[in-house]
Amino acid sequence: MFKNLNEKDKKKIYSLLSLGIICVLALIIISCIPDNKNISDNNDTSQAQEPNTQEVKSSEEEDLEKKLQKILSKISGAGDVDVMITFESSEEQEPAYNSNTTTETTQEKDSQGGERTVTTESENKTIITSSSNTPIILKTNEAKVKGVIVVSSGATDSKVKETLYSAVQTALQIQGHQVEIYSK
Repeated sequence: MFKNLNEKDKKKIYSLLSLGIICVLALIIISCIPDNKNISDNNDTSQAQEPNTQEVKSSEEEDLEKKLQKILSKISGAGDVDVMITFESSEEQEPAYNSNTTTETTQEKDSQGGERTVTTESENKTIITSSSNTPIILKTNEAKVKGVIVVSSGATDSKVKETLYSAVQTALQIQGHQVEIYSK
């Protein structure tokens, strides 16, 4: 294959081939190693914190279910209560931004009397971070509840069922069609 090349060119080609093979092997080894570190990038801190927010989200949802279960079980006649809440969206956090907007307008006239106006707008946003390099949060929107199922041993009584129904609506500020009460 390399018969027509001189010795110097052959060494260059073999060196490049061996370097390429080493790079491919290194990429394969790196892709097989599990990545447990959170990569912190000043421009995209939300990606680095995503695994933590998943754990927090799950924990907050479970806490809400436990609180609701605890309060519903205290209702007279409710008995043993189990609660399941489904969420339409998760908790959203709105970070603080530094925003720079630039507007540039150019007017052009050609020799035939035509005019053209070009307006260019550009916006540059950067997330404001604290001294510990975490984003500063301006506002947090709670997770939106999609539906609630309550299973209660006392739900065979219509008055208890109605009380549980009203309690869930009031506690979570949701509409009636989002709540179902079943008896055990």
